[in-house]
Amino acid sequence: MATKGAFRVECPHCGESFDADFWTVVRGDRDLEVKELILSGEFDLLMCPKCEDMFPHEEPFLYIDPLKDIMAFVMPESYQAQKEKWTAKMSADYEPLKASLCAAQGLASEPLFLFGLAPLAALLEADRDREEETEVMEFLAREEGMPLVPVKPAAARELDITFTIPFPSGLEGRAAALKAAEALRAKNDALPRLNKLIDTLSAMKDDSLPFLKD
Repeated sequence: MATKGAFRVECPHCGESFDADFWTVVRGDRDLEVKELILSGEFDLLMCPKCEDMFPHEEPFLYIDPLKDIMAFVMPESYQAQKEKWTAKMSADYEPLKASLCAAQGLASEPLFLFGLAPLAALLEADRDREEETEVMEFLAREEGMPLVPVKPAAARELDITFTIPFPSGLEGRAAALKAAEALRAKNDALPRLNKLIDTLSAMKDDSLPFLKD
């Protein structure tokens, strides 16, 4: 679950100093309400207890979603001016914990280092769109009796394809996946990431599919 820390902040409107709670760790697979705050842009909004005006205030936090293989160190946007310094510091702080943290959370990909809330919100919004397209594709696949195999989430983002891919029943490999994807596109050609999957499969040189989950 999400964890919080208290930080001293100053209201930019009236100058009042007060202690405010901030999330220091957010679990995207569990803290759904907090995730919605990130998507809506309300995550870092505070209200001054004196003048009651709202204002944004950023503090570093860690966003983890093992189901989507995301570990993101999210730093204030103002840190962007010294990006190399802060990325190096976060990398050094993370390295001693890497093995144990990845094993405990089931994370496979390298951590992301983001500056400001906008890049994380954009990533989560893209994943939400990908999930919706994947659900439509999976519905079509099940109607045709096609098995579905999950894709590594980081690879799905990199290739901009669906989170799962279909196969004709009893078959496997690139050619079989391409045949299944093309059959589903014939039923619904309005799924951009299914089209991207077909392009990806068509461009591959051999029959292996390294982006599938083990």
